[in-house]
Amino acid sequence: MLAAIAAVGATSFWMEAGREASSTPLWPLAIDEATSVATVFALTPLLLRWAVRLDPRRIGWGLVLLGHAAGAIGFSLLHIAGMMLARFALYPLFGGAYHLDGEPFLTRLLYEGRKDSLTYVGLVVGAWLLKIVFDRTSPPVSSPETPSRLEIRDGAKRYWLATNDILWAEAAGNYVELHLTDRSLLRRQTLTALEKELADRYFVRIHRSRLVNVKHVTATETNDSGDFTVTLTDGRQISGGRRWRSGLDVLAKS
Repeated sequence: MLAAIAAVGATSFWMEAGREASSTPLWPLAIDEATSVATVFALTPLLLRWAVRLDPRRIGWGLVLLGHAAGAIGFSLLHIAGMMLARFALYPLFGGAYHLDGEPFLTRLLYEGRKDSLTYVGLVVGAWLLKIVFDRTSPPVSSPETPSRLEIRDGAKRYWLATNDILWAEAAGNYVELHLTDRSLLRRQTLTALEKELADRYFVRIHRSRLVNVKHVTATETNDSGDFTVTLTDGRQISGGRRWRSGLDVLAKS
């Protein structure tokens, strides 16, 4: 699709130049269009990885909108830099030299930025719509069953802990500290790995270094800064960051 856009764009400019009796050759128009769409194509995987990270269920819509604004600006700057570098390299191969014709660089940024912002939005929305279609039409992917018990090793001893008995977990260096009603246990594992392991067991991240078992949450209270406090079934309270509030709310409602 990008190649078709480049071909139509280059030939359209060439045909318009012909109507105006201009002697503009086709090759610089072709290079301009080709370098533009090639740079967009090269940046698309990076753009989509960035878009996937901006999940409103995890960070909220405010940060999502700010993230996309920053993403659109970064995409435009990289697009402009990439296609200009390519043009500086390719023009001499055809006996020419690429230049801005005295145009201020800020003007070029604004000119290209308008188009790039629409391209950014189009790619993000298109990827979102395709994901919806694929999620509905693709067969479910089998995955390992989420464990109902965790293995805990203490020297030569090994025993099993029911995940429902864990109230919350927090990072402790190379370990995670699992808090129960009457004790705490250490397990050699990162918090991120534990979060993935217990994704279907009602555990959700409420802080950079803390997971909570939603089944043991009895109340939440938000303070003026947007951070919040979680009250657990045993009466203890732990703090959470506003960045992770939406994830707790979504899982609690489910």
